[in-house]
Amino acid sequence: MRQEIIVRNYCSRDLKKVTEIMLESRSPTGRTWSKRLVKQMFSDALKEQPDGVFVAEINGVIGGFAIVMFREWLGIAYLDYIQAKMQYMNRGVGHKLIEKCLSWARDKGARIIYTETGKNNEGAISFYQKHGFHITGSIPEYYRKGLDAVIFVRKMN
Repeated sequence: MRQEIIVRNYCSRDLKKVTEIMLESRSPTGRTWSKRLVKQMFSDALKEQPDGVFVAEINGVIGGFAIVMFREWLGIAYLDYIQAKMQYMNRGVGHKLIEKCLSWARDKGARIIYTETGKNNEGAISFYQKHGFHITGSIPEYYRKGLDAVIFVRKMN
């Protein structure tokens, strides 16, 4: 069966499925997510940037999500979170989500987009580099003691 991935704006009925995605992974701090924390994260994101929360559907099933913010006064977009469901990793979900975030940021007028990940997250580091992001620095112990963040920036052209 052909896999069709569609990225669309998040809506409240998606909360259960994105919560399932979050519960199957650990946060960069090493803590597990709770339903309450996921609900709060999405609530906060929707308050701050209601048009910057996306979900990816594979043949009608939610397989990932992304949250991106835009700071108009600076012309900067921030990719806050991107996550694919474990069973859909390496199947194009992340690629479709990041392409949507980049297109959205470009449409907003962003001159750069940035994000960060843990220095030990080799998969994310490779993913961001494949999508044109460059390491520009780090933040010591950003996630927890002993775990620095690697900062990525991509110029929007």
